[in-house]
Amino acid sequence: MTGAEIFMGFIGIIIIILLISPFFTKKNGTVEMTEEDFQDEKEQVFMQLSELEYDFQMGKLSEKDYTNTKNELNLKASRFVSQSKENIMDRDLDRLVDNEIRQVLEKNGVIIHEK
Repeated sequence: MTGAEIFMGFIGIIIIILLISPFFTKKNGTVEMTEEDFQDEKEQVFMQLSELEYDFQMGKLSEKDYTNTKNELNLKASRFVSQSKENIMDRDLDRLVDNEIRQVLEKNGVIIHEK
């Protein structure tokens, strides 16, 4: 073997190790979120809920689509409600999320009409 072949073999082994190493390393699976990221994500979820409410009030969504999407977004929004899960029943959680949505809507000057 020539020096070039040995060098290329060595480079090949390094590349293979680099490619398969992620499969053998452990990660804890949690991502730390900064307070700013947390607030940004919270604002985004509540804005999505307010836009959903607006679209439904304007007749752009069927009741089924509205309900399904609202349930998904409420689940996301429940992470941002500052009370422990043990103390909140489902209907109370919905009420708290709805209150947060109203606050965001009022803050942004969007008015919705209750059914």
